[in-house]
This record gives sequence, C-alpha cells and structure tokens, in this order.
Amino acid sequence: MTKLRLLTLFFAANAYAAGVSASEAIYPLVTYKCNPDADIITLTNSLLKSEEGASYKYSDEDGTYSPWDLVEIDRRAERTRIVKTKKIIKTCVLSSGEYTITIEPQVFSKNLSGACGASISSAFTVTFDGIDIKERTPFEDYCLGNSPIITRVTVFGKTSEVKIKRIPRYKFY
Repeated sequence: MTKLRLLTLFFAANAYAAGVSASEAIYPLVTYKCNPDADIITLTNSLLKSEEGASYKYSDEDGTYSPWDLVEIDRRAERTRIVKTKKIIKTCVLSSGEYTITIEPQVFSKNLSGACGASISSAFTVTFDGIDIKERTPFEDYCLGNSPIITRVTVFGKTSEVKIKRIPRYKFY
C-alpha cells in the first residue's frame, strides 16, 4: 500500500472520529511566515479537506508543513506505529532580535490504530536570545474531546509578545 493511500486511510478515520463524513478526508496544514517588514512572525494551524488536501504540495520554501511529514512510520511491525519524529527549525530577525521557531509533530498515540492513532497535530516553541519565551505548546492538547484548538500564533518583534488565538474544537473540524 502506498504512503499516500495509507495516510488517506488514516485521515479518513480521523475525520470520522472528529464527526466529519469519511468522504471528507482531512489533512493538517501548518504555515510559518517571517515578515520583518511588518515586524511579526505568524504560525497558523488549519485543515485541508478532501481533494484539496490530497493534492496539496507542502513546501519548506512556501512555509507549509504537514505533521505527517515529521514522523517516520514503521509498517513492518505487527502494528503500524510511529518510531521517530523530527523538527523544523526556522529563524527570523525582527526589530528586537533573532527568534527561533521550532515546529514538531504532536503525536497522540505512536500506535496508528484507533481514533487517536489516526490523529496527528503539531506543536511549536518560540525562542528569543536562547530563551524559550513560549515553551513547547501543542496546537491541540487532545485528539478527542472538547478542548480548544490553537489556529494562529503571532510573535510581535517590537514587544516580543506571543499572542495565541484559540477556537472551539467543533469550529475547527
């Protein structure tokens, strides 16, 4: 089974668990934008659905990432599972100095079966001058339930403030 077919199956299961019809597979999308002219860094967390998601071309050059691309999956074992994760590290110079943004997967279950196993999200860390000003923070705390989901993170260069926008889970899915 190809990686795309396997991931589509996982996304369909995740969509079902989230209350979305199985014909509307969902694909997580994290974007990163460094904008020195506006003196901000922006991270967004969103979903692509169905055919748009299946054909979307994630690109480091465009600052678009899928958390599925940040995990290594072992399909040889009796159970398909996540065995390794990696991080994306970006730097951005704003008026107050250099910021480092780390994006990494938020794995709910290393075993890829069941509702949580088919779900994945991302987490971020904001570092300024070698100090975490926003420690590792998942966009989603849980794979199920009613916890709010972070959809936007803005870092302001002038004040070093990190502003987070959250929405209810039912509005996200």
